[in-house]
Amino acid sequence: MMHKRKLLTTLLKRVEQHSVRESVNLMWEQGLLNKRAIERLYINSEIDRRVRAGEIKTNAMKQLSLELDCSYEKIRALVYNK
Repeated sequence: MMHKRKLLTTLLKRVEQHSVRESVNLMWEQGLLNKRAIERLYINSEIDRRVRAGEIKTNAMKQLSLELDCSYEKIRALVYNK
């Protein structure tokens, strides 16, 4: 727990003078964010949004795979292996 606290303090010191948007951009550019986790968050959020809007889940996944230029299997794995 102490190790985590030290790491978080280091990160916060790095970004404390910036807006949230600038801080996230800085962390992105420095490779400090888990891009795979962010991709999973985006895909799941987008599928949930489309299903709530009335789209069939499999159709939403197929359409999103086309939009993101990736395989349906990748989208399916990210959606069902949360």
